[in-house]
Amino acid sequence: MKRSSHVLALAKRIVKQLKPFCRRIEIAGSIRRKNPNPGDIDIVLIPKSRGELEEFMSKKAKFLQGGEHESTWRVERIKVELYYTKSEEWGATLLAYSSKKGVGIGLRIIARLKGFKLSSHGLFNRKTGKRIAGKTEREIYRALGRKWKPAEKR
Repeated sequence: MKRSSHVLALAKRIVKQLKPFCRRIEIAGSIRRKNPNPGDIDIVLIPKSRGELEEFMSKKAKFLQGGEHESTWRVERIKVELYYTKSEEWGATLLAYSSKKGVGIGLRIIARLKGFKLSSHGLFNRKTGKRIAGKTEREIYRALGRKWKPAEKR
């Protein structure tokens, strides 16, 4: 089996296995952008119980590292990044981990020029810290006055 086919099939299998532990889960990164040769797997999720999810993962994968908002695993010699988020940050997290680096930088520059701060947690008013957008990617694009682009076009 070709590596790219293996990575895609593995990503789908991991999402299916993790779904019972999540309120919401979606493949992100190069797979979501429809890159023909993904080298790793990025998954954005809202866990029901992070502890139970990671306990399950530890039976299937090798834990490499982790932090408050992400954990890195090795499954069948493929690096798997899990990005933990919450409902109000879903779109911002998906946008951050599904855009090419240059696109993400460009959107953050546009946000800054408009007096906002864009991160994987949302779009915020730079002065007040008030959340402007973040639940969906479209909401962020709209708040920035940009035309919506699906993941595979950015």
